[in-house]
Amino acid sequence: MLNDMLEALKHMLWPTRCASCEILLEVPDKLLCTECEHSIADAPVITPPQYIDDVCALFIYDGAVKSMIAKWKYHEDYAAQHAILSFLPSQLPRLKEFIPDDACIIPVPPHPRRLQERGFDPVWTFGSKLTNLLTESGSHVEFRDEVLIRTRHTPHQASLTHDERLHNLEGAFKVEPNFKATNIILLDDVITTGATGSICAQTLRNQADAKWIGMIALAHPVKS
Repeated sequence: MLNDMLEALKHMLWPTRCASCEILLEVPDKLLCTECEHSIADAPVITPPQYIDDVCALFIYDGAVKSMIAKWKYHEDYAAQHAILSFLPSQLPRLKEFIPDDACIIPVPPHPRRLQERGFDPVWTFGSKLTNLLTESGSHVEFRDEVLIRTRHTPHQASLTHDERLHNLEGAFKVEPNFKATNIILLDDVITTGATGSICAQTLRNQADAKWIGMIALAHPVKS
């Protein structure tokens, strides 16, 4: 009874809000309201960008997913981060079929200046969480966050076309010397035109002798 009273008091003093729309939730310890939860949908199969053999986006970049990624990425919102990553375990069967058992998982890196400005890297967090889940489920994958290096600071790309993004990213990455890998999984938060993945994959093929490169993103916008 005491625990129930303490839980009720905690909910009264620190009410739980939806990690997406922030309305008050009546059920303690729930992460999303029913409407936001129902807005989350698996992304369909998409065409791999150039230099990438296969691609897998987990969710459609819309509704609660779009809101939570923005809150996490631009405002370091822990509730949004925790909520969207809580859906990863349900994606494991799909991901285990997609990822080769000996793959190196490599997050697309931010430039050091942008990392310093933000103080955190959502893609790194996504990659670390995903690697832990895969390892705990018996997959033999390796998280290599240090091998792909961003050498040039680039402007934000949200308003750019695919060709403009390619030009913007030309020569922006390099691979740590002596790193070689046969199978690689690139990670990013959102795949839009695929330009970032293409440039990263081209760099890894040229400098790390990669034979197969897949890409996983948290989300992808579906064109109407």
